[in-house]
Amino acid sequence: MDGEILMGKNSGSKTLTLMWRFMTKPQRIGAICPSSRWLCRAMVNAIELESAEAVAELGPGTGVITREILRTKPREAQFFAVELDPRMCAGFQSSFPKVKTFQASAAELTRLCQEAEVARLDAVISGLPWAAFPESLQRAILDAILANLKPDGYFTTFAYLQGLMLPAGRRFRQLLHHYFAEVRTSRVVWANLPPAIVYRCHGPRKHNHNRENDV
Repeated sequence: MDGEILMGKNSGSKTLTLMWRFMTKPQRIGAICPSSRWLCRAMVNAIELESAEAVAELGPGTGVITREILRTKPREAQFFAVELDPRMCAGFQSSFPKVKTFQASAAELTRLCQEAEVARLDAVISGLPWAAFPESLQRAILDAILANLKPDGYFTTFAYLQGLMLPAGRRFRQLLHHYFAEVRTSRVVWANLPPAIVYRCHGPRKHNHNRENDV
């Protein structure tokens, strides 16, 4: 695999970039430092990524989870990333120039799949700060994910321990059970700052919505 895609460039400045964007845009950037390799590995584990045909990453940030995705997915699998923050998006595109990247909201996933010529996704991997989102945005993004996942597709994301007790964090966990037939929670990844857990969701439930009107 292309080393430039896999490893990225200018990795020494990524932590400082993420910290600065966290301080200036906390509603968009949910982490003060990049996820550890242990959390990244937990994110791609047990979601059948090795046999996926199409994958999307929401909120890639500096690209630490992206590297694990690229290591794990088949080389020929379609893959694109969605990053809303313009500076983070520009930095990500500089580090991963061969990854198709959209500077857009994750709630626009239907349109982005169409632009990327992806029919349905086998997996959606998210680094979004769900506990910082209002319910309306949580639902809008989950609706878009549900509309574009295959019937046996996976959705995986993580949550920091301190956010699990927040109202938005509790609400998000309840929404996952509403949207997916199976929701599994990993063991705590203590080797991360802050410690986190991973949600692995499988089997999107059928909702009464029109895929063309999800955005």
